[in-house]
Amino acid sequence: MSFRGAISSKTGIYILSAAFLILGALALAMFGFGGVGRGDGNFASDMLYLFVAGEMWEAGSSPYVFDMFREDMKSIVNIDSVSYAYPPNSALLALALSSGSVGMAKILIGVMNLIAIGVLCAFVAAGAAQTRDVHPGRLRVMAVITAAVVIGNPFTAHVVWLGQTTLISAAFLYAAWLVADRRMDVLAGVLLGLAAFKPQLAFVVGLWFLLDRRWLLLVVAGAATLLMSAWPLVTTGLDGSWLDWPRALSDYQGGTFNLISFKHVFGLRSLLASAGIMVPSMMPLAILGVIALFWVRHQYEQIWLINAILILSFLLLYAHDYDLAPVAVLTFPLLIASRGRSGLLLLICVMACIIFFPQRLWEKLDLSQMARSREIALMGILATYLVVGRTVRRPTARPARAMS
Repeated sequence: MSFRGAISSKTGIYILSAAFLILGALALAMFGFGGVGRGDGNFASDMLYLFVAGEMWEAGSSPYVFDMFREDMKSIVNIDSVSYAYPPNSALLALALSSGSVGMAKILIGVMNLIAIGVLCAFVAAGAAQTRDVHPGRLRVMAVITAAVVIGNPFTAHVVWLGQTTLISAAFLYAAWLVADRRMDVLAGVLLGLAAFKPQLAFVVGLWFLLDRRWLLLVVAGAATLLMSAWPLVTTGLDGSWLDWPRALSDYQGGTFNLISFKHVFGLRSLLASAGIMVPSMMPLAILGVIALFWVRHQYEQIWLINAILILSFLLLYAHDYDLAPVAVLTFPLLIASRGRSGLLLLICVMACIIFFPQRLWEKLDLSQMARSREIALMGILATYLVVGRTVRRPTARPARAMS
């Protein structure tokens, strides 16, 4: 190839990756904020649970008293609700959202989700900066493509449209993971505590730090969690907050839209339930999976392992399909591992397409059960990463126990 041809090819790759990023941003704007194709739904409808909980905490009452919560949901936002499922340490977020009008709360949750997406993209950039033996130009292209997938995938749009908090919690978790890798344990603990209003996400990451014996980090995380639940503890006591929350959570999971067999509930238990096979909690398997991953951690680039940890949570604990949004960060190490291996890249793209394929299209084709192929595809993505991710390692010397 001539010099001019090489320059032209490189420019074309940059233009293509930039176009991909622009398309991702357009997809988020159209489907996440504009609600294109979402019928008569209202923006940030799920956020209203937090808004009403904040209103109740402001008044000194408990959102875990279902009759009171249901009445307030109906009178304040006109929704026939299920129980309030967030733990008491969600109070800080709920109070922030309820500090103004419903309209202001919708703007605030939208801005918070945009910031969270930005944090995930910054995490990708930080991880790319640690990658060696790859041309800087190629790294930039792969980071841009990964950012496009993080921004533009359908689950990100769904989280934003619903006003859900998955991306916000994930942003705190990824930030905690990044600073913990740099031995900033106090800050990492604060960030982990801030993420814990989504306990199914924070649990597996906290378990990793427990295995790593990061005691200061965990103590700070516990203190931050307690501080975030201070207002409910003061106003409604231990009985009206932490002791009432498990009952409310159980009631929530018994709601129609949260049953293990519901189409938008994700994981291996849901996959089996769709086939008529009911199994008990898979939390022991999730714990064993994290322990096994911790055992082989030195074979992988440490910065990306949080994705595998969260995938174990999505598959083996409790999740909705949109919770998969932050795992799009795994795109980067998979692209690095598949460079020069077109067959592997094709396989990864096929599995990603299965995961991101809109469920409503399966339903229109009268193939709704095909949506359950997403669990299988995510297992395939995890297995692929565990096999090929071993080629992505940090060659530079690190402190002996950094994220060890």
